[in-house]
Amino acid sequence: MRAVVLKEIGILEIQDIPEPVPEQGEIKVKIAYAGICGSDPKIVDGIIGISHPAGAIGEPQKPTPMPQGPKILGHEASGTIVQIGKGVKGNFKVGQHVAMNFRNTCGGCYYCQNKMEHFCERVISYSGVMAEYAVFNENLVYPLPDDLPLDEGALLEPLSIAVHTLDIARIKVGDSVIITGGGTIGLLVLQLAIKSGASKVLVSEPIAEKRQMAKQLGADIVVDPIHEDLLAISNKFTNGRGFNVCIEESGIPAVTRQLILLAERCANIVWAATYQSGSEAGVPLEYMYSKELSIHSVKLAPYSFPRAVQMLPKLDLKPLIIIYPLNEVVSAFNAHKKGKGIKILLQP
Repeated sequence: MRAVVLKEIGILEIQDIPEPVPEQGEIKVKIAYAGICGSDPKIVDGIIGISHPAGAIGEPQKPTPMPQGPKILGHEASGTIVQIGKGVKGNFKVGQHVAMNFRNTCGGCYYCQNKMEHFCERVISYSGVMAEYAVFNENLVYPLPDDLPLDEGALLEPLSIAVHTLDIARIKVGDSVIITGGGTIGLLVLQLAIKSGASKVLVSEPIAEKRQMAKQLGADIVVDPIHEDLLAISNKFTNGRGFNVCIEESGIPAVTRQLILLAERCANIVWAATYQSGSEAGVPLEYMYSKELSIHSVKLAPYSFPRAVQMLPKLDLKPLIIIYPLNEVVSAFNAHKKGKGIKILLQP
């Protein structure tokens, strides 16, 4: 089968490799669409790697290099079941449309047993999905609604992140919300925030096409933070009070601090992007004290996939999607880096 392989840092290749064979409890899926996540180009460029699941008290998580040798990329995908391994207990069928999680948690470590599966100490990440076929343990496979197009189904994993972000943000009916970053997850969060009862939503995004998309999807106001005064516009938009909920999706460290200045009293601030190792955000303590602010972060999507499946048909996903054939993966990655399109999918 054909697969997108990271041969070494900075070098992607389409390679012919053997098709995977499902083992005990596994399901083989013919990949229909595989998404390029914001983390994928950073992995290709060697900017980010894999973090240890836990460290000693007082020690930050230390990223370790990506495994040596060829690696199939990708973790967002939809497809069709083509083979069911022995011992599969679920009601799965050949020909069924599905989307998948890529992290198989152990269920038995300290974190799994204490409702923190996203910090599993023995997690297994399955091989990448930028290929014609992939296999998954059955607990990672989620049937899709029959009438949902498979390209939209490929957004299940990023939508699960957005669902977890909303869990942490705790938006209440009537809240004002700011979202910094109009990429895939930022625009999914926008739609979920509106459905959760947000009365005012501002999206800050430097790329014009993404601002236009945010406006199309329901943002009350969009701001170009490079050429416009976000603080002044936000003050006017919120009558000088600031936002009840502030969600950071840009991945820019300076913006994490900026949201503290834009927050209303007793606001929830959610840093929901991925940040390069060593990045820091200076926190103005007088704001934290005088405004009684809460800062949260988002890591992966524990227990969010079933609810994300339910929300897939409820959101406007089609306008976000651009499709490239698998053999144009280099062009697709270059387009992603340049901010061309929202969610780029590869079609094997």
